[in-house]
Amino acid sequence: MDENIYKKVKDKLLNGIEISENDLRYIKLNANRFKNIKFIKKRKAKRKCLRE
Repeated sequence: MDENIYKKVKDKLLNGIEISENDLRYIKLNANRFKNIKFIKKRKAKRKCLRE
């Protein structure tokens, strides 16, 4: 059962789906299982202004 919850929460995290309070508590209690997940931060592209 624990493995099913882990897969469900991992899928939610990787797909950007909002997680519930219970899922958040599960992540906090089992933080070591989630430490290998890499998140890609979306950064705004900076435009260089061309000055004449």
